[in-house]
Amino acid sequence: MAQNWLSQISEICTSVARRQWLACAVVGLLCLGGRAALLPRWHVPQPAVHDEFSYSLAAETYASGRLTNPPHPLWEHFETFHELQQPTYMSKYPPLQGLMMALGLRLLGQPWWGVWLSAGLMCAAVCWMLQGWIAPGWALLGGLMVVANFGISNYWMNSYWGGAIAATGGALVLGAAPRIARQRRVRDAVAFAAGLVVLMNSRPFEGFVLALLASFALGCWLYAERAGWAVVSVRVVLPAGLVLAAACAAMAYQNWRITGDPLLLPYVAHDRQYAAVSLFVWKDPPPEPVYRHAALRRYWVGWQGGQRQHVVQDIIGEFFRRVGSIYGFLFGFWPILAMALIWPFTLKTREERWTVGILVVFLLCTLMPLLGYLPHYGAPITALLYLRLLQGFSRLPNWSPSGRPFGMLLLAGLLAAWFIRGGVDLTQPDQVPQFAWDRAQVIRQIEKTPGKHVVLVRYAPEHRVHDEWVYNSADIDRSPIVWAREMGPSADAPLVDYYHDRHIWLLEADASPAKLEPYSGGAALPTTSASRMSR
Repeated sequence: MAQNWLSQISEICTSVARRQWLACAVVGLLCLGGRAALLPRWHVPQPAVHDEFSYSLAAETYASGRLTNPPHPLWEHFETFHELQQPTYMSKYPPLQGLMMALGLRLLGQPWWGVWLSAGLMCAAVCWMLQGWIAPGWALLGGLMVVANFGISNYWMNSYWGGAIAATGGALVLGAAPRIARQRRVRDAVAFAAGLVVLMNSRPFEGFVLALLASFALGCWLYAERAGWAVVSVRVVLPAGLVLAAACAAMAYQNWRITGDPLLLPYVAHDRQYAAVSLFVWKDPPPEPVYRHAALRRYWVGWQGGQRQHVVQDIIGEFFRRVGSIYGFLFGFWPILAMALIWPFTLKTREERWTVGILVVFLLCTLMPLLGYLPHYGAPITALLYLRLLQGFSRLPNWSPSGRPFGMLLLAGLLAAWFIRGGVDLTQPDQVPQFAWDRAQVIRQIEKTPGKHVVLVRYAPEHRVHDEWVYNSADIDRSPIVWAREMGPSADAPLVDYYHDRHIWLLEADASPAKLEPYSGGAALPTTSASRMSR
């Protein structure tokens, strides 16, 4: 019975999969349509994490037609996490996430629609990558598995700091490599280079590691295929080189506009100003920067320093925890699926050997040296992990110990559990982060008073460093609400004078609930009475 059921599913998948571009489109549209259909229950997400606000700044900047923003004359009040204030005012992060969000902002008025689009493109790109390695029917199944398991329901779709763009870049690189090895087409070389550009502008370190591994594998594959190097030079190296040269020139120009140096990345410029701990655990901490705000020092010296100490003390255990984290995120019930990844089959084909080799080296090079780890750090190998899973799945039907179809039954059970779990995830209620809810409540309270506002934020000594209120739009002076750090009456006086035509508020962020009242640090008070937010 299971065999008949699987045969019917396989026939349907094969009929769609014969037209490979159609299969990719179906997968991408299912992801986009599925999430759009859930909007009445899962609303457009609100930023709550440091990184999300930084990406929002980038999105507003790009949507306004600028690459960066001039520094504010009172920039010391606006210093915050993951943003440059000097020499220009801009997000420290690579540009692609912000550009996609800017696209959503310009086209549909909300940056999240750019995230939504990038998640659909990711699912389609994973399907395309799989088509280059395995049979079209299995590739389509893999694309559907991506949609069902995490394309719609995880934080890559439902926040502003996910890994969909980097996963797309990895899929392009890894999907183009076998096509180049077999056919040496210009369009595949362009796809390979485009994937590298996406990785450089989304996850540069992990993208660099994957680029080296994929390029080495491609070179070996071309050598084994006895490719003519004159043809490879004209059809592969030249078009890929032109794409990469143009991208590097654009990146150098952006660096120059933001940092004043075409070779200085905004990320590096930011960490030189603020980071007290290196991103890589083997490097000694740099000299502690001068911090103008206690909250910044608590984050960079206290929290980041604690993270480094934890990793250094148990680097091997941390490595395996990170492997479990990424497997658990991408596969859900990963201990069960690990069986299909590594057992009971040996690595018989070249594709299987390359898949495992790239995975192992990538994980060793990217999981062990980093200070911290989140699932989107491993996004570039998303498609490769699904490829390895499907390589095991595709051999299960032929596994019949003692003449019994155990492999077919196991495959049926795994697929049923996979899609059932995906369906269950979609029934979960919308979860708004507490900090996003608190911030929205404060904003609603402020908006009850007509006019423009400045909110001076005061933190308690025990303030939680991940709940940061001081984030602003790209054009601070035109914002209806300006968020600034309280620095004491004398230091705040120039800010109050600068915004003399606004209502000035003091927010005690760590009160429960947060306490908002007119600022009385020597400035004239607005006529509105003090108030306290209620939940």
